[in-house]
Amino acid sequence: MDENNNQNTKVNINTANKEKLETLPGIGETTAQKIIEYREQNGKFKTIEDLKNVSGIGDAKFNSLKDKIIV
Repeated sequence: MDENNNQNTKVNINTANKEKLETLPGIGETTAQKIIEYREQNGKFKTIEDLKNVSGIGDAKFNSLKDKIIV
């Protein structure tokens, strides 16, 4: 299997709805809502690291997500 196929399974944090965000490890309903609200107030995430600007997402949680998300 080609390594690039993994891209298809990654969650785009700029376009994912709440249900899709909740499929990520450590992301529940509240954090998913915060991600959506951050997007609405600040525009799209420019890098996946920008996710750390969302309340409740620190380095540890980000590190568990970084291989599963794209912008």
